[in-house]
Order: sequence, then structure tokens, then C-alpha cells
Amino acid sequence: MAKAGLVALILGVLGVLLGGGVLLVSLLLPALTDGRTSWDEALLGIIPGALLLCISFVVAAVGLVVMLMQRKKRAQAAV
Repeated sequence: MAKAGLVALILGVLGVLLGGGVLLVSLLLPALTDGRTSWDEALLGIIPGALLLCISFVVAAVGLVVMLMQRKKRAQAAV
């Protein structure tokens, strides 16, 4: 159970990177393809990318809080 916070933090950060990358590429797709890709087609990547980014951010924040609470608990136990 001591590593649960670290695992959640790592998965959250990886999810934020993946979601951010998908969102960025999907947002740039219509502009970079000179209109060959419509915004309706780009939304197929924008929506999941934004959802993954938001959910992963929450997971990373929860992992960070759990890690900090475990660190505080260990510091109090050592005193």
C-alpha cells in the first residue's frame, strides 16, 4: 500500500502527457492539413484527448496527495 501513491502519480503524469499530445495533435490537424481534415473529424481526437487529460490530471493530483500524506505519516512515526 505504500507505493499506491507513487503508482497513481506516475500513471496520472503519463496520462496527462498522452492526453495532452492527442489533444494538441487533434487541434492542429485541421490547420496543418489546409482544410483536408474538417473540425468534425478532428473532434474524434479532441474529445477523448480532453477527457483523458482531465481524468489523468485528477489521478495525478490524488496520487500526489496520497504520497504527501504517507510521507507526513512516516515523519510523525519516526519522531
